[in-house]
Amino acid sequence: MARTRSTRTTGAPQQMARSLAQFPAELRRAAAGHGIVPRLIADLPQEWRLGPATVVVDTRRRAAQIRYAREVVARARCDAGDVLTSWRRALDRLARDSLPPDDFLPALSAAYADCLTHIAGAPGDRVELCDMVPAVAKAAGRRTYSRAQFAWDIGRLRRERRLQYAGRRVLVDVATGAAPTRRRRVLWIEDESGAGQYYGSFRLVTR
Repeated sequence: MARTRSTRTTGAPQQMARSLAQFPAELRRAAAGHGIVPRLIADLPQEWRLGPATVVVDTRRRAAQIRYAREVVARARCDAGDVLTSWRRALDRLARDSLPPDDFLPALSAAYADCLTHIAGAPGDRVELCDMVPAVAKAAGRRTYSRAQFAWDIGRLRRERRLQYAGRRVLVDVATGAAPTRRRRVLWIEDESGAGQYYGSFRLVTR
């Protein structure tokens, strides 16, 4: 009996190691069914680019995080099929909950005015981008509105070339100096190629 228990104990880590070693190939096969080619962008931990999102693999916990705008939007087991299912659901949810530009732009304008009031600022002044997230939720009448959703909606404005409203331009300014180290005070926004950077402030300026 002791020998049997020992075999099972040593076999489990080996089986786990084999499964993890097979994960990249299995992920590529699963992603092919969605017309996506995964791209490994970091090794420790493994981070895979999957379309507009990334998957970060925690081999120790046998788990994975699906991230958009470097924010966790879903979790999955470290299993290629489960990862792709969670990935698809997360992107579908971001698209479904997105504020259309005709709704998002007025909400941005109202949120900007609200943020300016709090800092006694004037039109055209910068406000912290992270403060815009709850302000947009309030202006749009949303009970929940995440940082990832805000980044998605800003990206949508860019894709649809809707960066103007009521005679003013929508501007988000790159975070400078030590700002990128204060992760909760900045927001990662990507372009269509998947490249991106941290942004720290928002403003509406007259054209």
